[in-house]
Amino acid sequence: MMGTEIEFTREEPALGELATREWLTRTWATPKGLNGWLSNVDHKTIGRRSLIVAVCFFALGGLLALLMRVQLAKPDNTLVGPDLYNQLFTMHGSTMMFLFAVPVMQALGVYLVPLMVGTRAIAFPRLNAFAFWIYLFGGVMLYVAFALNIGPDTGWFSYVPLAGPQ
Repeated sequence: MMGTEIEFTREEPALGELATREWLTRTWATPKGLNGWLSNVDHKTIGRRSLIVAVCFFALGGLLALLMRVQLAKPDNTLVGPDLYNQLFTMHGSTMMFLFAVPVMQALGVYLVPLMVGTRAIAFPRLNAFAFWIYLFGGVMLYVAFALNIGPDTGWFSYVPLAGPQ
């Protein structure tokens, strides 16, 4: 058997170039409708969504900073109480670090790296889409807790001296 080459061939119906191009276009097309919008795994779409959500969280963090600045604008201001101020402080820090700074860098990476490498899609596209939805859900839950007055109030980064038992 030495020197014998075995050739494996796969018999497929021959498609014309136009039919092949149409088939590939359908395969890589963005799904339509709400289900398609929710389940899209294109890296450019996910990157844009993440960037938009990060900018929205940036605006929310800026509003929290504005409230803190207004509270500190004059002595003995009663705009917010001490507990709400601590929540504002913690929410501002958590928002800026965990809901804006890190996700905006990830969004740029998700959008740009596959384009720079020259691939059609990012590695693990479904996991990437899942990460976006978990990021959005986590940020919304943090702000829901804040709106219900049960938000975190342990300092900017929740460092251990402030985050321990009172």
